Amino acid sequence: MGAAVVLQVRVLDAARNLRGGRIEVMAGEALVATAELVEYRDDFNETDEFTVRAPTSVGAFSWTVQFPIQEIDGIAYAECALPLTLRTAPHRTSLAVWGVPSPVRTLDRLTIMVGVKSSGACALGGAKIEIHDHTGATIGAGILGETPWPGTDSLHWTQVALTGPSAEGPQCWRVAFAAADLQLPHIGSMAEFGFIAVKPPEHSVAVSVFESGALTPVAETQIAVGPYRAATDKAGLARIEVPTGTYDLAVWKSGFTATSKTIEIVKDMSMQFELIRLPKELTVWD
Repeated sequence: MGAAVVLQVRVLDAARNLRGGRIEVMAGEALVATAELVEYRDDFNETDEFTVRAPTSVGAFSWTVQFPIQEIDGIAYAECALPLTLRTAPHRTSLAVWGVPSPVRTLDRLTIMVGVKSSGACALGGAKIEIHDHTGATIGAGILGETPWPGTDSLHWTQVALTGPSAEGPQCWRVAFAAADLQLPHIGSMAEFGFIAVKPPEHSVAVSVFESGALTPVAETQIAVGPYRAATDKAGLARIEVPTGTYDLAVWKSGFTATSKTIEIVKDMSMQFELIRLPKELTVWD
């Protein structure tokens, strides 16, 4: 609906050059577009491509493409016409969700980014999106902004603040866009996003990483304690807050050997790791 439909018209006349002749597109008694015959070749006359705007309501409609009664180079021509029956459909929409944190502490605050795009690049500013949990209950909502996301022409977006679930474990939530109250009808859309919900932290784990032999700090080393992640600073130190439990701990950085171990955390603790630098020819870059 409301889309620019591209047409090109040919008029057959084996012996007549009709360049300069007029083509009309009618919707009932209303003139919706005109075009000029600009080329004569191979026993037909032809227009350039031109656009006609489709109706803004959903359903079947009719156009008549006609060569009206007219005079070209002193010769009078009768009318000929071609009826077209077409159908409009609502614009489609698509959803994008990004910036989802994981893990999320139970009952803690989190924010996500949501964007919606129209297949017709229609403005969606002011439209509403909703967030549903795994039961289908509405747990948050947002209003799309008027300005598209930078670098896009029609991805309207919003930031939504939510409260984490009360239960631990993997979560699957949904973003719903009903596409209601838009200037042109659209088909709504839905997208899922997931994260891990965890208990609030109880202990602090300090991890120091040094290069073996040199004992110099290794910055930007990735540390994972179960679902919790951090990276070492310039001093080779990372701190991760976790609840009591048993975890798989992994330490890795491109260009060094990786290491892992299983640890039980029942109190604050500190650990130190020495990573061996790989020979240059064995280095695998991320």
